[in-house]
Amino acid sequence: MSPALKVAIALAHFSVYGVVALSIWIFSKRSDFYTHTVKLRSLPSIYWGYACFAIATSYEVAEHVGDDWFYVSKLSTLNNLFYSFIVFGLGFIALGLKKNKWLDGLLIVCMVVTPLLYGMGDSKSAIQIPQLITAVIFIYRWYIVMKDWRVFLYLLFSNVLALGFGIALIATGKQAFHLFIGPSSAIALLILGYVAWVRPQR
Repeated sequence: MSPALKVAIALAHFSVYGVVALSIWIFSKRSDFYTHTVKLRSLPSIYWGYACFAIATSYEVAEHVGDDWFYVSKLSTLNNLFYSFIVFGLGFIALGLKKNKWLDGLLIVCMVVTPLLYGMGDSKSAIQIPQLITAVIFIYRWYIVMKDWRVFLYLLFSNVLALGFGIALIATGKQAFHLFIGPSSAIALLILGYVAWVRPQR
């Protein structure tokens, strides 16, 4: 793999930190609206959720540094932490948006079982179920709060395109596909951030 491609892949991953910081700033800037008008359940929970995305990225970067940015699908502690903190991030943000006892319980169960299911049967297949459930609840609550159809684009970029690029990377071994996974997820978060920014204006 060329040095230029390695640098591009690294920058693509680091872009997530910027998106996380921007998202936290948006909710902080609009805190009066979301606290008093919309009456979100907990802004700190939302902030912590976004921080979990940054933590997840840090674990992923640490593993990639060890592999010299050459992606190989494998089971590892760092990879488990990466997937777990993604689910933690989705879960904490969803919990911070609105309250629903049944859905809250389901979210917490998904957050607990994800790291436990990782590696079951020597694969990552089992964690896809709690990941999907958490993502669906996450977007459902975004829509309930924001009343904007564009929040569903999160699933397109994060769960369809990013996953598609990941599958293509594993199937072909062509590292160029790795370049598009991080930006797809970053765009997904940017869409949610944009909706959160314009919601008070509407």
